[in-house]
Amino acid sequence: MKKAPPSRTIGASLRRVLQPALRRLIVADLLAVLICAPLAYGTVEAWSVTLFELNALLLAVLLALRLALNPEARFRFHRLMLPLAALLLLGVAQLIPVSAQSPPTLSLDPFATWQTVVKLLALLIYFIVAVNVLRSHSRLRLTFMVLAWLGFALAFFGIMQKLTWNGRLYWVRPLSHGAPFGPFVNYNHFAGLMEMLFALPFAYLLFGGVSREKRSLWFFVSVMMAASIIVSLSRGGMLALGIEIIAFGFISRTLRRRWRAAGIPRAFALSALAAIALLALWISYDQVAARWKNLSSGGLELSVAGRLEAWRNSWQMFREHPVAGVGLGAFPTVYPAYGQSSAYRERLEQAHNDYLQLLTDGGIIGGAIGLWFLVELLLLARRQWQRISADQTISRLERSLIIGSFVAILGLLIHSFTDFNLQITSNALFFLIMVAIAASSDHRQSESLTADH
Repeated sequence: MKKAPPSRTIGASLRRVLQPALRRLIVADLLAVLICAPLAYGTVEAWSVTLFELNALLLAVLLALRLALNPEARFRFHRLMLPLAALLLLGVAQLIPVSAQSPPTLSLDPFATWQTVVKLLALLIYFIVAVNVLRSHSRLRLTFMVLAWLGFALAFFGIMQKLTWNGRLYWVRPLSHGAPFGPFVNYNHFAGLMEMLFALPFAYLLFGGVSREKRSLWFFVSVMMAASIIVSLSRGGMLALGIEIIAFGFISRTLRRRWRAAGIPRAFALSALAAIALLALWISYDQVAARWKNLSSGGLELSVAGRLEAWRNSWQMFREHPVAGVGLGAFPTVYPAYGQSSAYRERLEQAHNDYLQLLTDGGIIGGAIGLWFLVELLLLARRQWQRISADQTISRLERSLIIGSFVAILGLLIHSFTDFNLQITSNALFFLIMVAIAASSDHRQSESLTADH
């Protein structure tokens, strides 16, 4: 019997060492980005976006290297990658010269579209990496713990900063304008992130089979995160939170037997909701009441009337560029030709409606891609709901993560009607991470492309 050449033996040994090391490095890198992205003011400034994009390139190289070193591993494909890739290709197409006019491209601001394309590519890479590595029970549990405690830390930080506000972010960075909360310059973006993070521990509390000695801990974590949304004074965030709670109530009612199996009495869940309201109102009742009382007033924020005007002007922009839009990311350059500036007398950077801005920037083609993505999400939700309803062997952690991630997705999709969270890098990243978690146990994948290694 011939012995294997020494070089082949060494290569095999090296691969056995590198494969788990690469996997751990990829997971650690992904989790580090999730922690750092919101802390860097939501990753909206040039320096943080550049680091975010460079790290995406690093993750792509690491994932490709891991797949190359393990001949048994397969790239895990998911259908939700297709509409994201299509949106990316739309941005590329908007940069192709098509005329001798200025600009010669479909995009009315080619540089802004190029920046958006690069950021979309980075987000797609992060989504692909998450889908490929967030599969095992241990990795999902680690990711859940990181996200839950990150949400709690941000909630505590945001509330403490509000109570001790000195006019500076992190108590050190001065602001010339804005309505900050936590690490975000805009409180709506803080609420957008927190409404996603809140859904995971609350779902775990309700459906995860939490032991009696840990219920109070997860109760406190959930209450703090939800209370911070109310204290942030984001009306869109409060609305999204309310719809999330209604969704949890509907799911728990439908899965009543599983609710009881999880060991959480209904009165305990209701007390959590009462605690959320009482804590938030105790901290800032007057401000919360004023926010809802003055829906139509102006003030220092973009009011409802201002939003309606921006939406009318944005719709006119879409009507004049119906097919391919003005170019991804070109909205702030083009909008002054259609309407006035924001409440701060600056140019309006976003349409304050992610769906409408997809139409202004991408036209009917962009809208069709967005609808495609939503349809794929609905199909995924139906498959996972069928699993939860019929599969008696599904783990409690997996069940709670599936439910929590879909409720988180629902919350941000609702909030996107009145704000632009999906234009904020960190919030777009967390949205895709929630989608990846929701798809982590989706068995309707191409068998030739998937393998859990």
